[in-house]
Amino acid sequence: MTVVIDNAIPLYLFAKAPIAGEVKTRMFPQLTPESSAALAHKMLEQSLDKICESWPGKVILTVAPDRDHPAFKTLSSKYDFTFTVQVLGSLGHRMLTVLKQGIEESGAAVVMGCDVPHFDAEVLLSTYQLLKTGRNVVGPAEDGGFYLLGLNQVDEALFYGVQWGGERVLLDVKKNAEKIPISLVDVKTLRDIDNWSDLQWLIQQDTQYQVFTSVFDDK
Repeated sequence: MTVVIDNAIPLYLFAKAPIAGEVKTRMFPQLTPESSAALAHKMLEQSLDKICESWPGKVILTVAPDRDHPAFKTLSSKYDFTFTVQVLGSLGHRMLTVLKQGIEESGAAVVMGCDVPHFDAEVLLSTYQLLKTGRNVVGPAEDGGFYLLGLNQVDEALFYGVQWGGERVLLDVKKNAEKIPISLVDVKTLRDIDNWSDLQWLIQQDTQYQVFTSVFDDK
């Protein structure tokens, strides 16, 4: 069983700079590029706020393309986290890079995205406790992907042949895990907020996102 070196298991929150026209493009045309960027910013901040409040270990905002976007600077003045910039390459390569680093330093590490701002503290605490006992964790997304992955061991074969963005992402990752072998424990399944129908659903869960419907209605 893997031994966690210390109590500071890192969580790497992956985020793209909220640049109009480059984020949340599947919200077009219901949202403008500017409104889509504002939505991405809000989802990032809500995710970061919850993680900084509830994650027992280190929080590392892992950004692309660089850390100089004004949104990142504003967030750094409000929350306790450190920065790292994503390496170039596929999503799998970028995740493996930080997972390896975190596991080498602390015995376990987590990567998480910003597309599920409606997650709750229980997801984070369950993940942390499972990692502390040497388990590996995945947070399934309803669209066939995953929003969270926590490992205490890492192997590049975990992501072999995975077509990122498709409906088989989690299925392929789990098949690879069986071959390595790496045992993955599921935590709560959540809905990614990627398109307009997802946003409509999110508004029913959290009315603070109603403003984005208002932007559309006012056109």
